[in-house]
Amino acid sequence: MATIEGALSFSAASVVEDVLQQHGNRSRHLDFDARRAEEAAIRRYEAATWLRKMVGVVGAKDLPAEPSEEEFRLGLRSGIILCNVLNKIQNGAVQKVVESPCDPALIPDGAALTAYQYFENVRNFLVATQEMGMPTFEASDLEQIVDCFSGWKILKVVNCVLALKSYNEWKQTGGNGVWKFGGNVKTTTSGKQFVRKNSEPFTSSLSRTMSSNEKSFNGVCTDKDANRTPLSMLVRAILLDKKPEDVPNLVESVLSKVVEEFEHHIASQVESKKASSRDSNISHGSKTMVKPSSPSVQIEEKNVAASSRDHILHKDKIYDEESESKFIKHQMIVDQQQKDIKVLKQTLSTAKAGMQFMQVKFHEEIHNLGLHIHGLAHAASGYHRVLEENRKLYNQVQDLKGNIRVYCRVRPFLPGQCSYLSTVDHIEEGTITINTSTKNGKGRKSFNFNKVFGPSATQEEVFSDTRPLVRSVLDGYNVCIFAYGQTGSGKTYTMTGPKDLTENSQGVNYRALGDLFLIAEQRKDTFFYDVSVQMIEIYNEQVRDLLASDGLSKRYPF
Repeated sequence: MATIEGALSFSAASVVEDVLQQHGNRSRHLDFDARRAEEAAIRRYEAATWLRKMVGVVGAKDLPAEPSEEEFRLGLRSGIILCNVLNKIQNGAVQKVVESPCDPALIPDGAALTAYQYFENVRNFLVATQEMGMPTFEASDLEQIVDCFSGWKILKVVNCVLALKSYNEWKQTGGNGVWKFGGNVKTTTSGKQFVRKNSEPFTSSLSRTMSSNEKSFNGVCTDKDANRTPLSMLVRAILLDKKPEDVPNLVESVLSKVVEEFEHHIASQVESKKASSRDSNISHGSKTMVKPSSPSVQIEEKNVAASSRDHILHKDKIYDEESESKFIKHQMIVDQQQKDIKVLKQTLSTAKAGMQFMQVKFHEEIHNLGLHIHGLAHAASGYHRVLEENRKLYNQVQDLKGNIRVYCRVRPFLPGQCSYLSTVDHIEEGTITINTSTKNGKGRKSFNFNKVFGPSATQEEVFSDTRPLVRSVLDGYNVCIFAYGQTGSGKTYTMTGPKDLTENSQGVNYRALGDLFLIAEQRKDTFFYDVSVQMIEIYNEQVRDLLASDGLSKRYPF
């Protein structure tokens, strides 16, 4: 064994020791992470158990006794449990606790709570704990865990809950002195332990074997291996906290790693020896080639070397010039771009200022337009109100004048009747006096009407007194105008006009229709009227339709 290792630059003991040290370091890191995770879980279980004890099983139905980090966050994210516990420790710390509108278990993972509940419960709890001088956390620490700092966020929440527990225990013991919370709460529960039992027998036997092997390696170890840790201590450190059933797999893994490392060391040493022998052969050959060289060859080689060096320097100079020109061009482009950016920024700021000014003016114009429209609407409502009042007053005046009005019109003499004598004695505003013959001589008889029109009255004068009645039709009233008298008394002339009809000679019918259409046109922006016309004749106790379209006079049965 000594002769084999003498040919090598390393020992088997050093390879085994390196593998054991690497394995031990990796195991210690893994054990430390596991131990830290288990300690965090024990603290979380303690916090959850105390919260369930304070609010009861029903109040903490969403918080398991041994929750995971996600279950712990979901159970506390509504803030109801935290606020209720704080009120039990210090009465009135949270004035109002908003109860959950629905079962939190039915809220999907990551779904946002109602903003009212979130800001009322969690914010009030954090404010109260901060005023009490306790460690707090951020409201976002109770949101969904999606980053690498999730464990640290939940740890802050657990630390706050355990601080409340410590404060509660301090108050229950009398509250003597000043309460302080160090942050490292010692757990009293019998949690899971990391001590592995029943590994000492195998460790002792393996240590005895390794110590016997160490004695055989001491003679071949170099001086640099004298300061290494003994193999027995490395083996004992690795197997100290391992279960018996894990030892065979561990030994197999270590041995396979030792063999792999040993083979790697041997291969590396062989390659290094081959490379050193190859370099020595090349150096020997180069020496033999240099010896026969002549002075002319050496001069030629120097010239070639000088020319190549000059060529390289020339290329480097050209490359430097090109690089400098490219740099200058690039710098010019950058400067131009910076100038363009400044111009664009100025243009943008000007455009923003213009848009803001236009926006202000637009709002002012909209405001003024709204005020103007409001004034117009108010004026329109007042106009309609006054118009309605005027309509009512107008029709009341017409009613006061009488619903039934009787007018009298005296027909003038026709051409060729100028020598005839008139029986009309005189005409006043509403009275006409007629000369009558009696047995004892001439007599007079007076008749009263709403108004009497003399022989000289025009068609316009006759219609002007009936015009108010015509306008009442557009206000919704029923109006009837008709003429009666003996044959030849001038009924057709008064209602229609003569055969040769002109604007001045139009009768009541034409003038009434014209006045109706004129008023309807004036009120078209306010009212819509539907006008229909019917013309009938009563002759010999029969009613006929004078506007029948079939060419025959339609007779009505009444």
